[in-house]
Amino acid sequence: MATIEDIKRKVLHPYRTHRQLSLKEADFLSVELLELLSQTECHDSSTLKYVGRFLTKATYADLIDERNLIKKCGYPLCNLSQGRVRDLYENGTVSNFLKQNNPYKYLTSFCSKFHFRCSQFYQVQLSDEALFARIGVHLDDHEVTNTIVLLEEAMARERDLKSVMRDMEGLSIDGDKPDAKEELQKDLSDWLSEVKIVENERTSMMGDFVKE
Repeated sequence: MATIEDIKRKVLHPYRTHRQLSLKEADFLSVELLELLSQTECHDSSTLKYVGRFLTKATYADLIDERNLIKKCGYPLCNLSQGRVRDLYENGTVSNFLKQNNPYKYLTSFCSKFHFRCSQFYQVQLSDEALFARIGVHLDDHEVTNTIVLLEEAMARERDLKSVMRDMEGLSIDGDKPDAKEELQKDLSDWLSEVKIVENERTSMMGDFVKE
């Protein structure tokens, strides 16, 4: 498992002598970070939120793909495989058609629907600003202006469906199908009513939800 200290030592160390990354340095940093997180999962929620400093929505999507290629759930806190492992030699056109018309298509990228939603909730909070423009983001004295909240935390702390829904308002869900938001609301409502929150340092919710 990758900790914050692992990321600082293995990824950030060569770039910590100056405040602004060059375009080339930012690209190298992103590649190294994705390589690390595709091979292992984040140690805890603090690590995943720290990683968000260096990701854009696009690079996070790349991370999901990289994890899937080695048969891992796309959510970086999870150590399970995705629900349906992709065949690397399948017909891409047919595969894309089937995924787009399959209500369980999220299982090709995630272990469960819950981690699919957790991933969406995380991704929508990531900045679109290029990494090289985030001055000092790789240094310890960087002041975080955008605090990421994980879906697990929002549910555990608030247990308030309307508040969680407001946080997810910016999501483009399932291609903005007419019933997508209703489906999301039902998912969250079911989880909030059925999940018993266990108060401990690292929740065991991750990946425990059965596949539908």
